[in-house]
Amino acid sequence: MLAERHHEVDAAVIAAFGDPGLGGARELFDIPVVGMAEAAMLTACMLGRSFAIVTFSGGLVPWYNECLDWNGLRGRCAGIFALQGAFASIADVQEEKEAALVELANRVVTDHAADVVILAGAPLSGLAQSVRERVPVPLVDGIQAAVKQAEALAALKPAKATQGTFRRPAAKTCTGVPETLRARFERRDG
Repeated sequence: MLAERHHEVDAAVIAAFGDPGLGGARELFDIPVVGMAEAAMLTACMLGRSFAIVTFSGGLVPWYNECLDWNGLRGRCAGIFALQGAFASIADVQEEKEAALVELANRVVTDHAADVVILAGAPLSGLAQSVRERVPVPLVDGIQAAVKQAEALAALKPAKATQGTFRRPAAKTCTGVPETLRARFERRDG
């Protein structure tokens, strides 16, 4: 999708909390690409000395640990905490687990001294705003943070790196991907 639309937008957001493909997207495209997890963690760092990540599934914890390491923020994180047990539907997890997520967020603040709590996972988008009066520290919504940071980066109009980690890679032939992405990899897209 980004390969097809990158000329039409000023910035893009990876709307999955583990930031899948973020590094590659930053290499391939000339616009700012913001990851939901990275934006949430950096926002949390601006709001407090330590943050905790609260999510709805223990299966996400290893992935979120990788995000901490990739972003170099392990030392600022009080921990990653997940609800135990199954949920009926990913689409309804926010409503189904709201009370348990608020309880877990409060426990993390009390037991682990987190200054900020990130409610992690795209299915939890919007929850931070609706429950913020029930938790005594700032809550961060990853989508909100990512969109605001994407808007800020778009306004700054940064130049595309020609050296360093996110420079565009040399042309390479590839197969099995959509033509717009293939053209980007092969540097045939202008």
